[in-house]
Amino acid sequence: MVYTKHFAIHTIDRLRNSKDYIENAAKTLVEKSEFKSHLDNLFPYMMNDEKTYAKQLVSGYMIHNVYEASEEFIATKQLAAKEKGENYIFNPMTKRLEFSLKSLERAKNGKQAVLAYHLIQSFSPEDGLSPEEVHELGRQTILELTGGEYEFVIATHVDKAHLHNHIVFNSTNAMTGKQFEWQLSRLRNGKVKDMTYEAFQKISDRIASKAGAKIIEVSPKNSHAKYTKWQTENIFKSRIKSRLDFLLEHSLDLDDFKTKAKALNLAVDFSGKWATYRLLDDVQVRNTRGRNLVKSDPERYNLERIEAHLKKNTGTFSVEDVVNQYEEKIETIKNDFDYQVTIEPWQIDHVTAKGLYINVDFGLSQHGVIFIGAYKTDLLEDGNYNLYLKINDYFYFMDTAGAANNRFMMGPTLMRQLSLYNGTVPIAKEKVISTIDELTEAINFLASHEVTEGGEQLVRLEQQLLEAVQEAKERLKALDQKIRDLNDSAKELIVSKEDGGQGKSLEQIRNQINSVKVSRDLLKQKYEVTVGEINKYQQIIHEPTLPRQIN
Repeated sequence: MVYTKHFAIHTIDRLRNSKDYIENAAKTLVEKSEFKSHLDNLFPYMMNDEKTYAKQLVSGYMIHNVYEASEEFIATKQLAAKEKGENYIFNPMTKRLEFSLKSLERAKNGKQAVLAYHLIQSFSPEDGLSPEEVHELGRQTILELTGGEYEFVIATHVDKAHLHNHIVFNSTNAMTGKQFEWQLSRLRNGKVKDMTYEAFQKISDRIASKAGAKIIEVSPKNSHAKYTKWQTENIFKSRIKSRLDFLLEHSLDLDDFKTKAKALNLAVDFSGKWATYRLLDDVQVRNTRGRNLVKSDPERYNLERIEAHLKKNTGTFSVEDVVNQYEEKIETIKNDFDYQVTIEPWQIDHVTAKGLYINVDFGLSQHGVIFIGAYKTDLLEDGNYNLYLKINDYFYFMDTAGAANNRFMMGPTLMRQLSLYNGTVPIAKEKVISTIDELTEAINFLASHEVTEGGEQLVRLEQQLLEAVQEAKERLKALDQKIRDLNDSAKELIVSKEDGGQGKSLEQIRNQINSVKVSRDLLKQKYEVTVGEINKYQQIIHEPTLPRQIN
């Protein structure tokens, strides 16, 4: 993303600085060291001649005079307050109710009100954008964020290698008098997510990327600090468990286990009562105790259980082989998908090196754009793209009419929306296919390293594979029933001969039938091949010297 910041402005004094600037041009040369914060002299700082090409790169929206913007902001607030009959206090001298400008600084709940918002949008020196282009990108960004109903002033600064916009917009809606809702959502883990700031970042990124803007990287110190704030312990636990489970199946003793753990960038410590683990290739700062990895079985990853497990293992696995196999496994999981849908060029807003911005309609009247990372897409020879989506994927829908309607869209919803536009049949990949592929690969790896019939690792994996095959069999029955049910629904529509929306409903059912059939055919093929291979293995059980391998 283009580097962004934001601040809230709470007092009238911090807005009322442009008047002095206009009356005395000498005061425009603001030295930031004179003030505790540039917000203390916000508008003079924004409109500094040296920073803005002698005021050529300053503009406003719904503002008559950008150099009196603070007064116009305040006037808008006064009109809204008077219309509601608010912000009046009794004057004992005149014995009348009089409007209190100072009271605008207090919200109804008694806390500090937000009078305006200050946004900063910085661009890389490598973008090759002119100051005028950067200024226009800032205007487009703030217009979309606010829906074009809030006054704002924007100044583009050119005093540094990176061009950057300072944008200040009034928190009072010029059309309705209502306050701008800066949305903060509390997550399940108790942390607060700044939804509006995220919207600002994503809108800025989309509009700027279309003009060819690049990312400004935050310094390593700052990025590390910010990263560790949102990085949750559960993510670490999942990654640690994945590596431990792999090591347990591919190590022969404790020393071998430790050596391979180091190769997989996993720090292991068995010196205390409870084993502790830490990812060395991630930003994990504190160790994770083994007892916290699986609450229902706290001993699973403790020293005694690990040693007992390793004693049953057979085979020889070099450190290099284990690392390569684990990396292949992670890459396979990363690239796996639940749905595949094809989109056509007309559905794409623009393409960047990092991914696609796709046009999407949400409901009857909302038109917007969604970003999909390049790693989830494949460009086809005919110019179309295949998208690979997961059930738990979520994408940020940016309504081009205004950020108030922005929302997150889950993978299945996006898949349905995209397929409706071009009539393509989305493919739903049954999860059990991925399970069978993963188990097959694991068995092949063991077999290629001399783990033959009777090896504990092989026995465990074979049992899991048999269970997956049974699950596939049950899923095939369920898909057959779903096709029958959809066919019944289609026949009912045809027999009823009802005109109202029948054509569209029938087309949707037919698309569903085709989609389920494709999914069923893929699963049936995987089921039959796997069962055939298992039957072959049963025939060579009496040849224990030959390692068994699934093709």
